[in-house]
Amino acid sequence: MSPATVIGTHRRIHGSAGTERERRPSPGAPPRTDSHHAARFTSEPTAGTGAAVDVAGDGFYRASPVKRSRRTNAELDLIDQAIIDSVATEHPVSLRGVFYRVMSAGAIEKTEAGYNVVGRQLIKLRASGRVPYSYITDGTRLMRKPATWSHLDEMLEDAAASYRRALWHDQPAEVIVLSEKDAISGVVLPITARWDVELGITRGYSSVTFAHSLAQTILCNTETGKTTFVYNLGDHDASGVDAWRDLVAKVRGFAPGASAEFVRIAVTEAQIEEHQLPTRPSKSSDSRAKGFAGESVEVDALPASVLREVVEEAITQHLDPDAYDLTMSVEDSERTVLANMVGGLR
Repeated sequence: MSPATVIGTHRRIHGSAGTERERRPSPGAPPRTDSHHAARFTSEPTAGTGAAVDVAGDGFYRASPVKRSRRTNAELDLIDQAIIDSVATEHPVSLRGVFYRVMSAGAIEKTEAGYNVVGRQLIKLRASGRVPYSYITDGTRLMRKPATWSHLDEMLEDAAASYRRALWHDQPAEVIVLSEKDAISGVVLPITARWDVELGITRGYSSVTFAHSLAQTILCNTETGKTTFVYNLGDHDASGVDAWRDLVAKVRGFAPGASAEFVRIAVTEAQIEEHQLPTRPSKSSDSRAKGFAGESVEVDALPASVLREVVEEAITQHLDPDAYDLTMSVEDSERTVLANMVGGLR
């Protein structure tokens, strides 16, 4: 990692009460493997009668003039089983992530029609109870409501159960994870939330406002003697790579001399080769494609369990074990104090 410039006081992600009751694992323990924009794939399954084919050779799939026969029950059963097998080890995972796993297993073709079939079958499998709804994450739709309580003792009970001490307060570093896509946020949130790390969504090229806010965070961290490590998850394509370059340049411009490092941890060329990730032709319409070597790979193509492992390794390498153990000990003690306060109100 090359030194860079940028990062400061981090804004923490707060889960709902009870979501973080499980004690965080030791940073020395092995990582847990809890087992928009490819233009040709839509975000929701739609009806389609024919296969999609690359008729122009430009990487975009269009409706075939020849309609395919309907899939047989036996073929659908194979697709269903491939879906069930993939989500059993990869959850939580996005719909696009499921499609890539099923396609890699050879159960479906790499077309928009194939993507839509996986989406429709996944709806049926969840409705029938064969796949839990919680196994699929959709980071593109959010609902927000402030936390409220009916009674004071109810609030204190929730506070005691969900209380977490700032994990990075006594650590020598701060970590921020940035995802290019909303859908990936739900895949890695269990890891970033467990380790009290801020998770941001960039959605392609970041605004000046976002870059300035990130720079201010980095500067604040620098003033307290900390180095900020910013990790990126994004598509391996011309726009994805350039959007990351653009963000780093903007942040460094707002925070010259700040102590920060920026690292793209997915998708990398090494991961593409190691995991034999499915590729797609780079978009000829993208003006940046001329300077981009090789084919493109979506971050969704990386198995969800691998993606979580990559993120967890990036985070935990910066934790000082002694400071971590002390923080956990104090957290347990303070949670007990809160629990006793609840008892005193009854």
